[in-house]
Amino acid sequence: MTDHSASFIYKEMQLGELRKLADSAGFPALLIGSDKETIEGVISEIAYWRTLAIYGDEAPVELCINTNFKLVNEIAEIQSSAFFSAEFFILPGSPGEFFVYDKDQLKKVLVKKQLHSTERMNDLLKEEINILQKKVIELEQVINTSYDEIFVTDGEGKVLLVSDACQRMTGVPKERFLGESVYELVKKGLINNSVTIDVLKEKKMVSANQSYPNGVQVVATGIPIFDHEGKIYRIITNSRDITELVQLKNELAEAKSILNERTAGEDTDRGKGPLFTHNDDMLNLIELAKKVAVTESTVLIQGESGVGKGILAKIIHDESLRKDKSFISVNCGAIPFSLIESELFGYESGAFTGAQTKGKAGLVEMADGGTLFLDEVGELPLEIQVKLLHLVQEKTFRRVGSNQLRKVNIRIISATNKDLKLMMEKGLFREDLYYRLHVVPLNILPLRKRVEDVPFLIQLFLERFNEKYDRNVIISDESLAALRSYSWPGNVRELENMIEQLVVTASTDIVFFGLSACSG
Repeated sequence: MTDHSASFIYKEMQLGELRKLADSAGFPALLIGSDKETIEGVISEIAYWRTLAIYGDEAPVELCINTNFKLVNEIAEIQSSAFFSAEFFILPGSPGEFFVYDKDQLKKVLVKKQLHSTERMNDLLKEEINILQKKVIELEQVINTSYDEIFVTDGEGKVLLVSDACQRMTGVPKERFLGESVYELVKKGLINNSVTIDVLKEKKMVSANQSYPNGVQVVATGIPIFDHEGKIYRIITNSRDITELVQLKNELAEAKSILNERTAGEDTDRGKGPLFTHNDDMLNLIELAKKVAVTESTVLIQGESGVGKGILAKIIHDESLRKDKSFISVNCGAIPFSLIESELFGYESGAFTGAQTKGKAGLVEMADGGTLFLDEVGELPLEIQVKLLHLVQEKTFRRVGSNQLRKVNIRIISATNKDLKLMMEKGLFREDLYYRLHVVPLNILPLRKRVEDVPFLIQLFLERFNEKYDRNVIISDESLAALRSYSWPGNVRELENMIEQLVVTASTDIVFFGLSACSG
């Protein structure tokens, strides 16, 4: 590839006049037409010397031009072999500057780019494998550091996984259980009152009290996991040592604790908080969000209040190429109309009464290089929607009190709990802005449409708030059934707040209550 721009030759010139150009290695050169603008051909060094030898110094330069060329804006435009019917390719540089390449040079460049892409893909695959390996190690550590015993079987009752807590609670090494059938373990007396067998019979969650040969008493809860055909694929059993509770209070001997599975064989993204889910539609939504994350597409997250729109936006940012840059969240409904323009776009000195003397950068500038999350975007007034449309389209904006356009490199994610199409029909939301924001729509289900997540979310919040408030609260099976049947108008946020309230106010470690507690 040449590292200098092509020289310009005019039709009126003679071959002899190009000797200085040849001596300074200025080829290839471009022949410019009579209008001083149109490129009519390319003169290579070989063609020049050959023509000079045949026709002499006074021959016109037109005799050695090659008109088999193509003008392209960038190398990436050359996608098919049809382009290589041309001998030369001309690419613009700075204004008034052009670079000339022959097809052999471009073929080498394209091969180099393909090799670079392959190397990059290999690096990404290696990185993904490393991440998965770390997650497997982390998952094993979480399971094995759990105080509770975690016991996992397949759909036939064959033991696949046992946590390290097994030996402490049963007095038997976990290796005695691995690979065995629960039916054989019951015959050998290593397990009694097996909840795994009960789950296989009843095909639903089962809890029961168990006594181990060493005298330890536990509450075991077996949870079935079904495949897409409705068959039991896995059974996860959590066993909690209640020996001390039984000894202190006999009435607690009949209490059954519902314990969440500690995640076996799948990545639950525990760090993503309330978006922890077992619902297929939600899992597909999260998978789609992660695929979209690596693009620069504008995303609109829709869902009721409290479903976790902000958390999904943060997941998209954390999975994107901008994850090391700023994630700026803006609650459009929480900023007064009189301040929202200056908060978003900033202002110059003296823009209004009370403005800082040096001006102030807005949230848009703070997000430069990263992600701007516009929560409750439907609350924006129409005059701000116009400015937002310009920002989305051009990635430029003006501070309040300034005529200067500023450029930012941001990815915009918006969210709303409103029906923006209905607002469009009423003239409350701009149609052009809606379609700019609605490139990739993601709709989060309300909690009442994924009730299978309720037990797992409860356990997630219980663990979080038990640790925060140094408690050890668990919820009875009957209470869990009441929670599952509740409609949860406030969605995940309401459930989280209610569990925190229970942990803070519970007078005993095992909580019993009915539906009235949910609405109260």
